Amino acid sequence: MKKVVMCLVVASIFLFSVGSVKADASGFVGFGDSNTAGTYFSQYGYDLNTRWVIQTGAMNAGISGNDTSQAMKRFNTDVLEKKPTSVSIMFGQNDGLLLDNGKPQVDKVTFEQNITRMVTQLKSKNIKVLLMTSLPVQQTLYYSRYPEKKHLYTDKGGIRLWLNSYNEIIRKVAKTQKVQLVDHYANTWIKAGGGAGSDAQLSASGLIAPDGFHWTPKGHNMMTYSINYYLR
Repeated sequence: MKKVVMCLVVASIFLFSVGSVKADASGFVGFGDSNTAGTYFSQYGYDLNTRWVIQTGAMNAGISGNDTSQAMKRFNTDVLEKKPTSVSIMFGQNDGLLLDNGKPQVDKVTFEQNITRMVTQLKSKNIKVLLMTSLPVQQTLYYSRYPEKKHLYTDKGGIRLWLNSYNEIIRKVAKTQKVQLVDHYANTWIKAGGGAGSDAQLSASGLIAPDGFHWTPKGHNMMTYSINYYLR
């Protein structure tokens, strides 16, 4: 865990010094959902070349809307068959989204099992694993877009805390499986000013897109720095 703390300190000081630290990402696969795929960039007029998968040279294996149960069905073709030397895994936001019946798209037990299966398969092939947490949701923006969903998260402390409980599973698996954790959630709060954390801080940081659910290019720069740090 010392290396994780070191990355947070280093990232908070040199967060956007991307150009000088770009890793040799040959054989690197980025496996995840929309925050990996970056398909929403066109919606907001963001430069597609500022996506972290482009900046790191990763093979983009992100699919918008994917949860881990969907991802497991394409794990062989989209990851293992690429014969990577290193793989990042970033899921959880879609897994944790609550359906109208109040149940998550993927429950926490299944989520942990899916992430663990991915990690153990990669480790068995001596492939370097980077487990990555997802962003802190800007709740005001998210609820303004999906007001009908707000009540679902009332007894869970809000969608941000609820989805961070899926990040906690990522942290747990990283520790149990002894693989590298890239804690983007924690790094976001460092850049946003620390403390208890608020929607206002997230908005002022410029890291979160107008939907409250995705990173901006500035957020992708932050991710790029941390990912390159661990790929070196």
